[in-house]
Amino acid sequence: GSSLSSLSHSVHMALDLLNLKYTYIEVNVQEGGTRTPDFLSLNPHQSVPVLVDSNLIITESSAAITYLVSQYSPSNLYPECGATKRSQIDQRLQFNIGKFYKKMGDCVYPVCLGKTVNIDSKKIEALKECLMWINQMTVGGYVLDSSMTIADLAFLSTMSTLEACNVLDLSPYKNLQVWLDRMKKQVPNYENNCQKGAAEFGNWFQENYKANKTRVVERKDVYKEDTENDEGKSDETYIVTETVSNISSSDYASSTDYTFSASDDGSYTPVRYTPVGDHGSYTPVSIPLDGVDKEPVAGQRKGGAALARQTMMIVAPALGSIPLLKQ
Repeated sequence: GSSLSSLSHSVHMALDLLNLKYTYIEVNVQEGGTRTPDFLSLNPHQSVPVLVDSNLIITESSAAITYLVSQYSPSNLYPECGATKRSQIDQRLQFNIGKFYKKMGDCVYPVCLGKTVNIDSKKIEALKECLMWINQMTVGGYVLDSSMTIADLAFLSTMSTLEACNVLDLSPYKNLQVWLDRMKKQVPNYENNCQKGAAEFGNWFQENYKANKTRVVERKDVYKEDTENDEGKSDETYIVTETVSNISSSDYASSTDYTFSASDDGSYTPVRYTPVGDHGSYTPVSIPLDGVDKEPVAGQRKGGAALARQTMMIVAPALGSIPLLKQ
């Protein structure tokens, strides 16, 4: 695996959560570690992580963590029985790869790879939309209902990297913040298996990200005033200093408080709070989606049963398409 890869972090966390012994081999992706003959013999797609168990080779992070639980510790993390619950967990895993990880990658990888120093606002808005959905998913306390599954590990790895990059104000996503704080405490060895690598990635991103910096550009405009008298001839040079400020990261902060109500049909109804009066009191305002107006329930932490009935048929792209994973 790679310390820079959030997908690797999810497998590390699963191994420790299941208390399994393993040997970790660091792959230097930036230096072409995924293109060596030894690595290509394991994974010709040139991506990390790769899980090797005897003669079995698994090259997808979601497949790796589902295998580990199924093979070594069948539990509610990924139930051995119950196709319904497993399909819901699978949906969340696919959402993490196909939506969340991809939208985050669209924002941060071009910066990390030196292709740009700023982030397109449309990509930021797409990521915000994704976070809005995740905020709804975590209304019950976890990514799916009220207990931890392997989907929480997958989301935690992506979320930790996004948090370390510090490109968005995450405070409006109340449910997500509560879930994130809980998972950091609940997952064993989180700091070594995820947080340190996420911080390393965040530093890599920030080294190239100029949106929160101000640069000074000196433009020298020269004006010469010549007199007709050679003896009194003088040249005056005026230097104009122009300050150029790129977009601040705070410009990407959202003023919306993304709290939601959950209906039995699994639809999403965000609740925005608008100030009323002079004392800062707030009144929930329901925002209908798809033309259907729902009654808002502020601060609701229920809705697990409703969320369980959601169908999120999201197909994950090949991991080889993610910039960090393919050199």
